[in-house]
Amino acid sequence: MAGVEGLAGAKRVIIASARGGFYSEASPMAFMDHQESFLKSFFTFIGVTDLAIVRAEGINLGTEQKQSALDSALAEVATLKAA
Repeated sequence: MAGVEGLAGAKRVIIASARGGFYSEASPMAFMDHQESFLKSFFTFIGVTDLAIVRAEGINLGTEQKQSALDSALAEVATLKAA
């Protein structure tokens, strides 16, 4: 017996995440990231195997940083769309 198997199958899920600060793995604040770990656990539990996260981080740190984060996230969306 293999245990529990999620029924969502090989669905693709793209999570769009906007954050006021920086919480990705490279950040010293990464330990405070509960959002992504929860969503990854949830979607894995229901059987999603193709999960991507698009982040716009630091949007609360000024207009320039906000625009840079949004541009970067939109560029990443374009690469995901092409795949």
